[in-house]
Amino acid sequence: MMALLNGHYSLLITDDDESCRDSIKDVFEPKGYTTHLASCGREAIKIARNEEVHLMIFDVHLPDYSGLETFKIIKKEIRLTIPCIFMSGEITKELQIDLISANAYTLIPKPININILRESVEQVIAKYYWK
Repeated sequence: MMALLNGHYSLLITDDDESCRDSIKDVFEPKGYTTHLASCGREAIKIARNEEVHLMIFDVHLPDYSGLETFKIIKKEIRLTIPCIFMSGEITKELQIDLISANAYTLIPKPININILRESVEQVIAKYYWK
């Protein structure tokens, strides 16, 4: 396993479940990541407009837009490639195909295995930000 990259990376964590958001934040903040928390797609879009975000972690099912819709809006509005990890309790073939076509980085089943999430975040940072 890669050593966790510390430093100046910023995560946007979007889930309508506050305890899920907080548990993910509690894994990454002690490692030096900045975390921005959103409970819905609209909040996530607002944060992405106003903050530097290196990686987004979205629940697929949000109360307003879906995680996928939110991802597409952010990609279209900000026109930056911000990698995104999706989480879902219901993984279907259709969802997997939609996420692949939207260029999502990966899909992690819920309940979240924190080790899988940590490794996925490290892989994204290494792939997109290590030169």
